[in-house]
Amino acid sequence: MAEQYVSAFAIDAAVCFGLIGSHDEIAVRKTLKTLEDSNAADRLLRATDSDEVEAALREIVDDRLDPARAGGYGWLLELLGPTFGVPLGSVVLTGRGWDRLEGAFRSWDLAALADVWARPWTFPWGSDVAPDPDPWPFPMFASKTESERIHLELAAFDTDRIHADHDLLPDEDDADDVEWLLADNFPEWVRGARTRGLGLLLIRDGGK
Repeated sequence: MAEQYVSAFAIDAAVCFGLIGSHDEIAVRKTLKTLEDSNAADRLLRATDSDEVEAALREIVDDRLDPARAGGYGWLLELLGPTFGVPLGSVVLTGRGWDRLEGAFRSWDLAALADVWARPWTFPWGSDVAPDPDPWPFPMFASKTESERIHLELAAFDTDRIHADHDLLPDEDDADDVEWLLADNFPEWVRGARTRGLGLLLIRDGGK
């Protein structure tokens, strides 16, 4: 049976961007230790090869970013999240198509959540550089302001709409999982980031 994964971290975006040109050898070693531990626990989607990870990390800390690098750098966030942030939890969602929930979120007046769900984080390039439109895995970032908006949207949301509007979902059988995601997981993740005064990083197994 097909599955997709979402993991969440509370993190300070400035810490991630601060790695660029930092020449921080300790940061490289810490991230490689996270790779070793996460590989052993089978928690990674893409960032599994230590040679590839170290090469990409060193391009970041040495400020040698390569716009032509295959796959970019965003996939490293599944390591940077647990290394420099706080893990908030993860879910396994049955089936595929979870990358196509933006329209349903907008129909349910969850505009802030829809924006974050549809927008790949541009790390390490910044907001002025167009990201890979379909990175894998798909990194998303909600600032503290966006997390507050998502919190308010979810607090006002009636989850009965999920079942009433099941035709908005990529698969009508996904209604229970969507309710679980919006009623339990997202509120917990947003609360975890807000109580720490941090942003919310999400790593989603994309549509590829």
